[in-house]
Amino acid sequence: MEGFFFFKQLLIILGFSIPVIYIFHKIKLPSIIGFLITGVIIGPFGLKLIDDTAGIQFMAEIGVAFLLFTIGIEIQLSRFLKNLSEILLTGGLQILCTFLVGVGVGLAMQLSVSQSIFVGFILTHSSSALILKILKDRSDEDSPQGKISIGVILSQDIMVVPMMLLIPFLAGTSGPDAQLIIWKLFKSILIIVVILAAARYVIPFVLESLVNMKMRDVLVITSVVIAMGIAWITESLGLSLAIGAFLAGLALSDTDFTHQIISDISPFRDVFLSVFFVSLGMILNVDFLRENTGYILLASLVIIGIKAAIVFGLVKLMKYPLRVALLSGVMLSQIGEFSFVLASQGLRENIISGFIYQGFIGASVLTFIATPLFVSLTYHLLAAKKNITDIPSDEKSNKLDVDNHVIVCGMGLNGKNLVKVLKNTGIHYVIIDLNYKNIKEAKAKGAKNVIWGDASNIEILKRARIDSARVLVIAISDRFLTKRCLNIAKTIKPNLHIIVRTKYVADIDELMKLGADNIIPEEFETSIQIFSRVLRMFHVPNSIILVQGNIIRNKAYGVFREVRFTEEAFEQINQILAQGTIETYYIASGNEIIGKSLKDVNLKAQSGATILNIIRDNKTITHPPGGFVLQAADQLIIFGSHSAIDLALEILNEKRGGNFVQSSTS
Repeated sequence: MEGFFFFKQLLIILGFSIPVIYIFHKIKLPSIIGFLITGVIIGPFGLKLIDDTAGIQFMAEIGVAFLLFTIGIEIQLSRFLKNLSEILLTGGLQILCTFLVGVGVGLAMQLSVSQSIFVGFILTHSSSALILKILKDRSDEDSPQGKISIGVILSQDIMVVPMMLLIPFLAGTSGPDAQLIIWKLFKSILIIVVILAAARYVIPFVLESLVNMKMRDVLVITSVVIAMGIAWITESLGLSLAIGAFLAGLALSDTDFTHQIISDISPFRDVFLSVFFVSLGMILNVDFLRENTGYILLASLVIIGIKAAIVFGLVKLMKYPLRVALLSGVMLSQIGEFSFVLASQGLRENIISGFIYQGFIGASVLTFIATPLFVSLTYHLLAAKKNITDIPSDEKSNKLDVDNHVIVCGMGLNGKNLVKVLKNTGIHYVIIDLNYKNIKEAKAKGAKNVIWGDASNIEILKRARIDSARVLVIAISDRFLTKRCLNIAKTIKPNLHIIVRTKYVADIDELMKLGADNIIPEEFETSIQIFSRVLRMFHVPNSIILVQGNIIRNKAYGVFREVRFTEEAFEQINQILAQGTIETYYIASGNEIIGKSLKDVNLKAQSGATILNIIRDNKTITHPPGGFVLQAADQLIIFGSHSAIDLALEILNEKRGGNFVQSSTS
């Protein structure tokens, strides 16, 4: 019967979530708030449809674990390690500063030193699930504010272990000594390194063996086992489920199986994650909130203000622009899941009173509700205020002395490769990037026209001489900045040719409306490369393949997006394919047609293809007669329909020793 009761609880949660989420979607509010309110309605302090939340809390933990697993996969281990020092610095400073301010707040409330330290502990953490959900919904994981937020919450999760160990000390009971605490922290870091190394080199080998079985269900099961298995191992060793799942995803991030694993895990993740947010709403005591509304609202505002201000200051200190600092501050301004764990432990150990505990829970849930609203408001205000001036002091000099150049926004892999080509071909360029490491690296390699700053800032673009530029290439990961940069650039110089790289198919139409001349969606360009290689296997000439690719690009990738003008694109392709084409065939030594005349070979009668010319000793023999005798190293220029060419090449290859050399003309 317990299993049936658990099933009933899940059904109630999901059933009530549907209408609430529908309403919130209609009024254009984040779905997370809808889930939280659903929890308030059906929970122990609402309609009391669910009283026992133990099973619900377990499902909630699974949801957070699945979310962190998919985030770990998408971050990629190589990029994570590259920015590890910055992650640890930002996260460590945030933890230290927030803890010290929390202690100060506790002392100002006339709490004891132990209680004040405990307030610092619970104030330190932010919500992994909430932040990652917001970033994922906005596809903002790769943005500067996304990377900063993820780095901070990972640092916070690692600090849960020593904080839990210190609670007995704060309660006045005997606890572990300092040496044991340091060992536990060292052990946590060691566990992380060992799991990453083992998963990195063992799991891909296992997955490859299973993939070769060609059984889809086996891969799905394996994906779940990997995510939950490593999470269980870290939980058993004293860390959290969430950080174990993140490590599992990070270990698999650079393998060939990531996309399929994400698609397999996503349904589980979305269901369990919705349960997590509902479970948070359930713990809000509505009666206590009603009786102490002013106290809880004030506490919520103080928490949000303190945490946002600390993160904002640290991010600005690291020379990030105003926009990134604002979004990072707002994103990390709520209380985290582990704070609830610490608070319940503190209540059991009598460190805090029941009144403080209930006030903390109420304020924390309100910060959860407020954060998505504040994030949406911040994005909206930043979008409206297009001309925020946030120029670094060392960049406020005169414009660069450059003309008829290319402006490259973003020095990721695409930007770096483009700059190499521009440098080798002698084309002038200007680099704009927000990552100061990339700027230093570019300068170290001899780049002169380099600007550190926000490419969507009008003053930065003017400094890059956008008024005299020939091409602007936008290759940055932040979707919001990409669109804003495009919009401002077209406003300054409407005839500027702008090429935009995007990861997101959903942005193509909007980028076109904003005036992008060329849009390169990574996913679709990969598809073009794949079908190009397939067509080459069927002897379709490069010229035809290039034309097909251009048709698809010119139609805004409508063939792939199932847009209505797909039929028009295919009609153009069919017209091209209906025309004749030209191929080159090289006669290698040992071929049976060597020493035979064209009349003996009789290729036209057998295939319908005609030998137009023969290249011998770098000389072209036009319309050779039937008695022309073939020699080794001759190149046959063959004309015909695609089917005729296919048959002709098949006949010639049967003679052994012939090599097909694909032509670039048609």
